Amino acid sequence: MERLECIGVPVLVGGHKLFEHFQTIDVPLKRYYIVDNSMGRDSEVENAIDAICDYKPDHIQEVVVVQNNLNAGYPGSVNQIIRDNTDCKHWIVCGYDWHPVPGQWKRVLNKAASVPFGAFLGNTPTDCMCGFLWTPQLLAKVGYLDENFFPGYFEDNDYRYRIIQSGASVDAIPLQANHDRSSTLNSSVEFQKRNQYTFQKNYKYYVEKWGGSPTQEKYDRPFGKDYPLSFWEFDPVRRQKLRWI
Repeated sequence: MERLECIGVPVLVGGHKLFEHFQTIDVPLKRYYIVDNSMGRDSEVENAIDAICDYKPDHIQEVVVVQNNLNAGYPGSVNQIIRDNTDCKHWIVCGYDWHPVPGQWKRVLNKAASVPFGAFLGNTPTDCMCGFLWTPQLLAKVGYLDENFFPGYFEDNDYRYRIIQSGASVDAIPLQANHDRSSTLNSSVEFQKRNQYTFQKNYKYYVEKWGGSPTQEKYDRPFGKDYPLSFWEFDPVRRQKLRWI
């Protein structure tokens, strides 16, 4: 049976939007994989996950939920989805607030087997990685997301630039979708305050890594050294300092 392999969704807040995302899946799917970063602090997320598990339709083979004891951030969650599902031939990672309209997943299903280096699924430049299809070939050429962009912002700029530098031919399958942008950030005044700090730290890290801001990069390899494009070093101290919660 033709099917999508894995659709993974990280969530921190906004359970009703997660449930709405789940309801958009209208094609055969092997696994819907939820990375729950809420740490038990959001009953809405818990209720949504319960509803998803209770009302799984037959065309979705299984729902798997991983509850993290600390928020892994967006890039960390993407990497986690891929590493936890190595029995899958591809991995689609979406924002929980990005909802393709009916019939759009069929377009991905029709092309998933013919995009060796993956595909952008967003329908605008700003949305192009709100849905993204990863493949083993792409990971071999470009690597995983850099988790030092924590908890998020600039990891997408970093990955797009690495794709360009690698010469990988990444396809585009632009989907019509409703996107409530920055839902996590906008859910909390405290998150917005913390983001003012972490956004600047992540921007500074990007400039250090590539010699300039997005579209103004000077280096063709990380930090201007003879490193592979996949190079980044996990920094637990940095991650802890940048936590929103």
